[in-house]
Amino acid sequence: MGWKADQVVDTDVLIIGSGGTGLRAAIEARRYGVKVIVIDKGVIGMNSNTRYSGGGLKAALPGILETRYTTIYSTPEEHFQAALLHGEYLNDQELIETLTLEAPARVLELQEFGVTTFRAMYYHVQYPHGTGLVAPQMAYAKKLGCSLRPGIVPTQLIMEGDRVAGCLGFNTHTDRPVLMRAKAVILATGGAGEIYERNDTTATTTGDGYSLAFQAGLQLRDMEIVQFEPYVQAEPGLPMLDRHECEAEFFGILRNKDGEEFLKKYMPPRQEAVDSFEKQFGMPLTDIRERVARAMVSEVHAGRGDNGAVLFDLTHVPAEVWDADIASQYTKAVLMRNGFDPTKKPIHVLPGAICNLGGVVINAHCETAIAGLYAAGEVAGGVHGAARLGGDALVETIVYGARAGKHAALYAMQAQAPRTGGAQLEDSKREWQEVLGRPAEGSCAADAIKKKIKKLMWDKVGPLRDGAGLRLANDELARLAEHDAPRMYAPTVRRLREVYEARSMLLTARLVVASALARTESRGAHYRLDYPFRDDRNWLRNIFVHGNEREIVTTTRPIRLLRHKPSPVSKFGLEVRA
Repeated sequence: MGWKADQVVDTDVLIIGSGGTGLRAAIEARRYGVKVIVIDKGVIGMNSNTRYSGGGLKAALPGILETRYTTIYSTPEEHFQAALLHGEYLNDQELIETLTLEAPARVLELQEFGVTTFRAMYYHVQYPHGTGLVAPQMAYAKKLGCSLRPGIVPTQLIMEGDRVAGCLGFNTHTDRPVLMRAKAVILATGGAGEIYERNDTTATTTGDGYSLAFQAGLQLRDMEIVQFEPYVQAEPGLPMLDRHECEAEFFGILRNKDGEEFLKKYMPPRQEAVDSFEKQFGMPLTDIRERVARAMVSEVHAGRGDNGAVLFDLTHVPAEVWDADIASQYTKAVLMRNGFDPTKKPIHVLPGAICNLGGVVINAHCETAIAGLYAAGEVAGGVHGAARLGGDALVETIVYGARAGKHAALYAMQAQAPRTGGAQLEDSKREWQEVLGRPAEGSCAADAIKKKIKKLMWDKVGPLRDGAGLRLANDELARLAEHDAPRMYAPTVRRLREVYEARSMLLTARLVVASALARTESRGAHYRLDYPFRDDRNWLRNIFVHGNEREIVTTTRPIRLLRHKPSPVSKFGLEVRA
């Protein structure tokens, strides 16, 4: 095919990604009077994990935020200490302290943007609950004069000297190559849940931001830490969705193929009587889901699974509980519409990837090692450590989205407008044309490579890992990168997007595996069968990855312990070797 005329756009601040982080960054940057453009490879705001989230916010706002599904702490200091304990001390303490200190004000500020349901979106917003956060911010950004541009696939960050100068990409709506020149760029692309066969993320979470940053020469940190959501449906013929925010599900019982209520073996309950999860185990599910997910896959690993999953028994849940909230009503209706009655028989469930906790190295201003380049939200690492408390993800979008927007705007206000990128665009067009011009015969389809990555990562790099499986995954991913990925083809520009998603997924998967191989211990959401203990003697360290697609290098640095030393007791039931 022939490309249509190039589109060259100049702006002050370019934001890549339109989830909660990108929209909040856009609002803040525009407040400083700079020109702001937000791009997204899909539909603006609609395909983000923020929109499909449970809608819970955690901040020290007792008496304001709903406490049914997550703990709301009395002070930012309590929140800070709980997040460190839960993150098993891999957190950058400055980043998590900033989050917990600023969270209350940023949550209350949402009212200014028209977010009236922030107290408990899962009670007041029809599914998807995160729409209550995304839609008002999107409308407010438009009102301020931010330009929101869908369908643009970013393929490369461009540089001018030692600073970022924008990005290259193509528009799948218009078949036009795009050069976006910007004084400052914010990566707000989210994570990479799609690298796993089982996930509870949107199909757009393919690791694009990790790939853009790594290829620009930046270091990424803690990429081995992937969080898995427990109650993701695994019933044949039903959608692979998680309904953990559903009130009825907090009364469900996990059983293995023998009917045994197995969770009590892994997490001794506070009371034996059947009641809500929080009353039985002493904490909300969203604040300990990593341990629940590990228990579920451990049962399957031990041969006590049922068709490769476990059973979630909701048959005893009273009718009034099913009617107690929007999410429960929605869940029951969807299941019944698909011919499954959860009041009569247990449903198959198995964990799925929900978020990446590692990412681009940033400081508290969201600055990266490249001048003018910022990162915030799930694409950035260091905030949550080895595991994330429920509600902290959405709070991260507004706290660090605002910080990224502010500092990017301040930088742009004193920076010169870039004038580079034309030569790089021509090089990219030749590369894109080569992929578009390849015949299907003898080439590799992007969707086939995606499926290989997803199965391999779930089988070998999921909630339970070991050295042998990680080494096998590492070798197979390297083979895909060397032999298959270079031969991908695309018959249309829209399919060309899939090629770049497959490339991002492949690189991100390799970064996760390299880091998981390096961390020879278990910590938080990272669990290794061959090292089933937390090793504080040797592993109070963060893992950093850098290099190129041919050679990925891992290095470690001691954890920044500013105020709090690690507790000798693991919240995740691990032996701690101190």
